[in-house]
Amino acid sequence: MSAAPASDLRIAAVHVARAQVLGGTVHVVGDDSAALSGVRAVGQGDAVEILRATARSGDAAIIVGAFADRDRLLARLPAWGVAGIWVGDAQRPADGVATVCVAGDAEVVVPGILAIADDLREDPAALQPAIVECTDEVCITCSDEGRLGEVLAAPPVLFAPARVRTADGQEDVDVTILGHVRPGDLVLIHAGMAIATVPLPPEVPVPIAAEVMS
Repeated sequence: MSAAPASDLRIAAVHVARAQVLGGTVHVVGDDSAALSGVRAVGQGDAVEILRATARSGDAAIIVGAFADRDRLLARLPAWGVAGIWVGDAQRPADGVATVCVAGDAEVVVPGILAIADDLREDPAALQPAIVECTDEVCITCSDEGRLGEVLAAPPVLFAPARVRTADGQEDVDVTILGHVRPGDLVLIHAGMAIATVPLPPEVPVPIAAEVMS
């Protein structure tokens, strides 16, 4: 099996190190993650509900392998302000679902990410976000980019705002354009208004044990 690309390993490690430096938690979702030190192990079965309740903005989550709700979890992480890192050697998520994907044997790659992150924590310059000079006119006319949010509570009455969780925390968002929204819906927010719903990815097809054995 080929080794994970060094660039992907480093990008993943930068996200982990940033979370650690800022006092955040590194969650590792995988059946064998309990053996890793310095991280919070999360089982795959109830990972969405567990991370929804425990993850905080600035955390990082390493998602290992494939399980039914994997891509739906990865899609929600930006709304919680959490960097989503996928590690595995098969059934890679679609482009854009994870913050970064690192292909390879998780038993080797995950400890490798954590080891590189240990070194990066001693190099503050390596953890600084890249500065991108933008010349697009939209930066002049409107500084509010589209942000992802997860609906916590639907509007109690017509034309009232919905309570939405974003990477910046909880906020009231105008959902008039969308109409009916439900808790758990992902929405795109622009200038304090939800302008579109974001569909969740389908479940990941994971072979059952009997299919693997046959």
